[in-house]
Amino acid sequence: MTHSPAGWPLVCSRLESDEEAAVNDRRSAHCDLPQVERDYLRGSGLFERFAAGEANSLLELGFGTADCFLATAVAFLQTAPAGCQLDYYCIEPHPLDCRDLPDLRVCQRESARRWLAQHPDLDENALECFEQLQGELHRQWPDAVPGFHRRLLAEGRIRLTMIWGDPGEQLTEIEARFVATFLTDPHLVLPPAGGPGALFAALAQRSAPGATLAAESPDAALPGLLEQVGFALDNRGSAPGASQDRPAMLWGRYQGELAEGVESNAPRSPAAPVAVIGAGMAGASMARLLAMRGLTVEVFETESSPAGGGSGNPAGLVAPVISRDWNRLSQLTASGMGFMRAQVNETAWPPAKRAVAAFKGVIKLARSERFAQRQARMAAELLPDPGFARWLTAEELNGIGGLADIDAPGWWFPTAGWLRPRAVIAQWLKHPLITVRLEQSASDLRRRDDGAWEIITAGGRWHGPYAQVVLAGGDKTAELAGELAPWIEPCRGQVSWTGSANTTTALAPEIPIMREGYAVDLPGAGRLFGASFHPGDASRVLKETEHDENRQRLASIAPSLAEGLPPASQLQGRASVRATTPDRLPIVGALAPGLWVSTGHGARGLTWSAWLAEYLVSRITGTPSPLPRSLAAGLEPQRFAQREANRATKGHRRGR
Repeated sequence: MTHSPAGWPLVCSRLESDEEAAVNDRRSAHCDLPQVERDYLRGSGLFERFAAGEANSLLELGFGTADCFLATAVAFLQTAPAGCQLDYYCIEPHPLDCRDLPDLRVCQRESARRWLAQHPDLDENALECFEQLQGELHRQWPDAVPGFHRRLLAEGRIRLTMIWGDPGEQLTEIEARFVATFLTDPHLVLPPAGGPGALFAALAQRSAPGATLAAESPDAALPGLLEQVGFALDNRGSAPGASQDRPAMLWGRYQGELAEGVESNAPRSPAAPVAVIGAGMAGASMARLLAMRGLTVEVFETESSPAGGGSGNPAGLVAPVISRDWNRLSQLTASGMGFMRAQVNETAWPPAKRAVAAFKGVIKLARSERFAQRQARMAAELLPDPGFARWLTAEELNGIGGLADIDAPGWWFPTAGWLRPRAVIAQWLKHPLITVRLEQSASDLRRRDDGAWEIITAGGRWHGPYAQVVLAGGDKTAELAGELAPWIEPCRGQVSWTGSANTTTALAPEIPIMREGYAVDLPGAGRLFGASFHPGDASRVLKETEHDENRQRLASIAPSLAEGLPPASQLQGRASVRATTPDRLPIVGALAPGLWVSTGHGARGLTWSAWLAEYLVSRITGTPSPLPRSLAAGLEPQRFAQREANRATKGHRRGR
């Protein structure tokens, strides 16, 4: 993603009144599923494509009320063979406010009844299918934050990637080729939307040869722009049954060659099982998402149970980081938080005595007065959507947190939260295609002559062959990938908690507060707080000195939170080791053919590890990526060595 200039609002849907009226008028015109089918599905030949089981990656410029997506998704599920999957991308600069979804739901259901009544050829459960998809989409609706937001629907058969932002900026960030494109809102791509020539060139570059296109044509310039980049328009006019007040439609095909610079995303399925080394959140997310694609997975874990490393704490936070330039850290945490929230909330949980997660908001206080001033200026410049982030006074935050002595302003993130990583990991590893091998420490990897991989565990036992291996073992990854050793640093962290809620001051239930550390009152348990941060220390022995450090962190949030705590000797705790990197970003990508890595997640692994697992799984299976190209490039394992080489080259030139 191109970094947003200062002053560009984080909210994607804020419009002037006349602009908002125009957008709403266009959306009202599309609230007609029978017409959507005639204009886009039939015009693009999608029913035939779906029935033939062909690869399906679709792009919509516009998204609006999601009518076109829902109609396409129902048609796909009703006609495609069981093993087929659908990738659907859309770019929308003005996403619908989630508060409007309940009213929209009623209107869409009525439209779906009219549409499906015209289809006796479809399954009698087609309406139920529509309602299930609609419910999943609305429950998982992304925050109004610019960037890529993927959601997995219909048990993972449909991957919907919603991109909030300007099409001219975002289209070039997509790593995918599409077999069909819908221009449901051509106003987004016509002047003065910023360089239409470059935008249509990018559209052609991401079109597979023979890709279909369907577009409303309210402007005489549109056909010429499409033809200039290689689209042959074979139909112009109105679809059968179209109302007279609707704009004319264009249908055509891309006649150009396969452009360079974009991966072909030809789906592939490894012939042998995939091995994942590490059963923490990064490894469990990888295993689960691979299994959801139908792949057999073997997970190797050194400890006697999953989540034995940095993911084994009683609870952890899932929250974003806001930056003035909306940098990679902000992009990863914002989109990662939404994906993790959706995955946890949509998981089928067995009956349990205690909550596994809660996304009821997180408070993040300013660390100092100077920091508060900078953050307040940034909040005024960026204007984040209040449903995602609000800069509030200490008094306002006291009201949210249920306290009286917070003395600093800070951020309120209404959709952030916490989760119990052990419970999540245990449930995600129960997939029938996943085998977990505990107390199996991988000591070496060998690549065979046929390209497959074998794993050697302690005692010299060989496992394999595996078509793909994913290294997700935290700080231990460097033992198997020595080239990463200079860039992975172990970092000790100890958390503290009380055995019961016996403190004198109670936080608002299930709402964590962060400052230098964090605190959360867990349902049916005590107060969890911490955590210490000691780079270079890989020890895991509990230390009373770090309990005292955590108590000080707790008091810095609000003095009353530390009152009534038992002495350090009576506190419970856990020490673990995180893997950190020099630039605070994880290392995610390919090390060699069939060998992948996901490590360096630091203290934010619970926020973004599932999102990055979906990215790696997409690369392994050859399907479209859920990450912007520029963001993915900043996570590659080779980036540190390349930077060192560049610095050495510059130094050599200066020396000359």
